[in-house]
Amino acid sequence: MALHGFSDDEIREYILSSREQLGPRKFAALVRAFHLGDDQGLLTQRPTNTSNPPRPRTMAAGYDYRSKTMFVRFRGEKIAKGLYRDGVGYEYYNVTRREWNRFRDAPSPGRLINTHFNNKPYSPAAW
Repeated sequence: MALHGFSDDEIREYILSSREQLGPRKFAALVRAFHLGDDQGLLTQRPTNTSNPPRPRTMAAGYDYRSKTMFVRFRGEKIAKGLYRDGVGYEYYNVTRREWNRFRDAPSPGRLINTHFNNKPYSPAAW
């Protein structure tokens, strides 16, 4: 199954190559997310804050201090009034601890992503 235009083999290679950059716990969490679909270890901030509770933009987030990577899961499809499935994930690179803390504490993380984090390198997540 290809995800975002990448084959499973390409994604596995990317994950294995990230071993040196990620801390051991985040690397294990990334492997678990890819193979089992369980992103709980990557996305420790659940739920994220929102300025629009009926329609939050971000659902969960996490941060790896060693690689300076922020992981964010966005809102997916609506399943009931005010209830959404987790949607696509993104990885934001070169995020400092201070920026992570700012994101984590922001009243509107989605707005902060638009104004600040979309100016950083980022990519769709392989998980």
